[in-house]
Amino acid sequence: MRSFGHDIRIAVRTLTRTPAFTLLAILTMALGIGATTAIFSVVNGALLQRLPYAHDGRLIRLRQPSTNQADEGFSVPEVAEYRAQVSDFAAVAEYHSMAFQLYGRGEPQRVQTGVVSDDFFSMLGVQPLLGRLFRPGEDAVGAPPVVVLSYRYWVDRMGADPTVVGQTFTMNDKVHTIVGVLPPLPVYPDRNDIWMPAGACPFRSAPAMMHDQAGRMLMAFALLKPGVSLARARSDLTLVDQRIHAAYPAAYPAASGFGIRAASLHEELTRGSRPLFLTLLATAGFVLVVAAANFANLMLARQLRRRQEVALRAALGAGRGRIFRQLAAESLCITLPGGVLGVLIALSGMGLLRTFAARVTPRAGEIGIDPVVLAVALGLSVVVGMAAALAPLMRAQPSLNHALREGSTATTAGRRAGRGRDLLVAAQVALAFVLLIGAGLMVRSLVMLQRADAGYQAGGVLTARVDLNFTRYNSSARVHDFARQLLARLAGQRDVLSVALTSDFPLNDAQPSAQPFEI
Repeated sequence: MRSFGHDIRIAVRTLTRTPAFTLLAILTMALGIGATTAIFSVVNGALLQRLPYAHDGRLIRLRQPSTNQADEGFSVPEVAEYRAQVSDFAAVAEYHSMAFQLYGRGEPQRVQTGVVSDDFFSMLGVQPLLGRLFRPGEDAVGAPPVVVLSYRYWVDRMGADPTVVGQTFTMNDKVHTIVGVLPPLPVYPDRNDIWMPAGACPFRSAPAMMHDQAGRMLMAFALLKPGVSLARARSDLTLVDQRIHAAYPAAYPAASGFGIRAASLHEELTRGSRPLFLTLLATAGFVLVVAAANFANLMLARQLRRRQEVALRAALGAGRGRIFRQLAAESLCITLPGGVLGVLIALSGMGLLRTFAARVTPRAGEIGIDPVVLAVALGLSVVVGMAAALAPLMRAQPSLNHALREGSTATTAGRRAGRGRDLLVAAQVALAFVLLIGAGLMVRSLVMLQRADAGYQAGGVLTARVDLNFTRYNSSARVHDFARQLLARLAGQRDVLSVALTSDFPLNDAQPSAQPFEI
């Protein structure tokens, strides 16, 4: 170790004599390691890390596909059937999300509300940041209205007030009490502001919805019992599903092709983003290889100018291992600072990466520079440094007389000496072509998408979202009356050419509704 420390000091003195070369080499490695570290932090946070739930490996998402949709959702009676009949499930929880109006805190607020059964958070193994979560029986119709705040809403809209538990506000014409605050969690299944028990939702708790086997509006999640495999649970689930179909044939027409699917929650949260993130990681790997080849080429060129020094060391008794140690010290004095600078580059772009990742994964908030990412950056720095130090030793060392003669004429390296550099240059050019072709195809695809005719004119069109109070507007007649008044008032506004109302609009990325449409 003392000898290697001596090599490091010599390497630092040697590199400071050529500051231009040293700076160029460090920047080259910083860009390669920085790009790879940044993309790996995304892959690590979104794909590799365990979910921030206590029962990560046992959580599954249920789907009910049909010939028309990938998931029709579940009705209240269906969730109750699976909860009672699937013996491999320790718990089955329901979920849906709706927008409600919140009163009592200044201007009325639209809050996206997650509506869940009382065992939803206990099934996930989530512990509250403040207060408590839902207790058994609080999802019953008529139970005292309570809500739990999401961490984001508590910080952004409540100012992270530590005394928020016990405060009240009005929603759906009822006074709701805040009983707890959630810790930071993935934005899944939706970006909800608050959470309420299922029985407090006026839409879900309506008698028609409570007893309609085909009134599918819910998502369903389940917790496997300890030791139960997903394959075994799928088999049990299929048998129960067949019994339900036989008991209620009218709710499951043969032509609709209803089925049942179960997938791990981890797979559910990563499936949509996995191909994109792995492709980006491979691309960053190409960039790292180009940077490493460039650095190795720089080291080869540097060593060709130091052939006399190397030959003299060999003549004085230094073995190839001793020479490699000195070369490795010089190489690591470049790649390690390059790695540190690369981590800083990755850290500076972390906000942009999270914003990009949030479009394709709910786990964007978990992306960051953690010890695993730092270890990968350190490993890349060491591996590239060692590989670059090996490159000059791959060819035979010249004799002292030959090196002195070559240096005295100041000629370029011979054919054999330049072969390694030629190989590295060829590798750089080949990889650069791959990256350029991929980038060109991506730009071409984006241009074609922008030029595609969407079939409608979006210019000059203003959209606004209107969420009604479901308790007050609880019939079609009241909704129609509100719609007529709203249309009349908006149509009378200056500069408004036309106005219309709809429950959905094109390309809004929403799940198709299973409800019949109404004009």
